[in-house]
Amino acid sequence: MDGDFPFLHLERKFMHLGYHIYDAAFHGDDVQAAMPLVFATALLLVLVILVLNLTAIFLRHHLRARHGAPSRW
Repeated sequence: MDGDFPFLHLERKFMHLGYHIYDAAFHGDDVQAAMPLVFATALLLVLVILVLNLTAIFLRHHLRARHGAPSRW
């Protein structure tokens, strides 16, 4: 059913990545089998944070250059 327009299903449940790491690491029956999922989720969380921070740095630089705001440095 993922082919249904508008391809954005806000009624579906989702889990915060930090909670997903906690849940997969400590609440499963087989902890060793869940470790690859925990590492992949942690890597995804770090990558999301990195991309958001780099985007904010780029936008701040772009807006300062465009509007002529004085630099603090």
